[in-house]
Amino acid sequence: MRSRLFLISSILAQPHFTAAVSNLARGAARAAVVTTAEPKLKERNRNAVLARETLLAVGVPAVEFFDFDTQPSAALAAFDLVYLAGGNPFYLLQRVRETGADTVIEEMVEAGRPIIGSSAGALLLGRSLNIVPIFDTSVSDLGCKDTDALGLVPFTVLPQANRWKARFADYTARIATARVRGQTEILEIADDEGLLVDGATVTRIGSRFPSSPVELSAQPTA
Repeated sequence: MRSRLFLISSILAQPHFTAAVSNLARGAARAAVVTTAEPKLKERNRNAVLARETLLAVGVPAVEFFDFDTQPSAALAAFDLVYLAGGNPFYLLQRVRETGADTVIEEMVEAGRPIIGSSAGALLLGRSLNIVPIFDTSVSDLGCKDTDALGLVPFTVLPQANRWKARFADYTARIATARVRGQTEILEIADDEGLLVDGATVTRIGSRFPSSPVELSAQPTA
């Protein structure tokens, strides 16, 4: 079964994402919006609230908030679609490992059930979190020593790339450093962009250009 993933930089509720979200949600009776990455706000996180509203709007009958801090990770397997909301990617990675949710998510992807990851959620689905402190030192790594993510796509994403380009004059050098540290290809996504992964096909979706295929380079080995 081919993987069906959508990695976005920020907010799901964007008109140019509607077709992709509708296709992913087709036939889904029940969806989960995972709020774990935001330890304080949880379901009050605007990212999570808008994701729930978007999934309801495209026809998913039941959309529930879900938190690995309070619910057994095995219960996630009962959902047809999962949305991983933003927050601290290190906290999300730690909780996913500690609760066994990593195995549940991997099995869902193998079964062809769609997973949408936003910001921290998108980073979790990629290969590494090494890129985070290179661009955003305000995010605590919480002492995380193993920054390998789930590796469900053969690259690492850099969410909010437009913000980092505007902030850092040495942006290109930072990307090169992150690529070497993580031994991974890096795909940059701006606030209004997403990467739709359908098996081996990756399509970039944005508001300012037609959807276009992404050519992945040969992957480096660690």
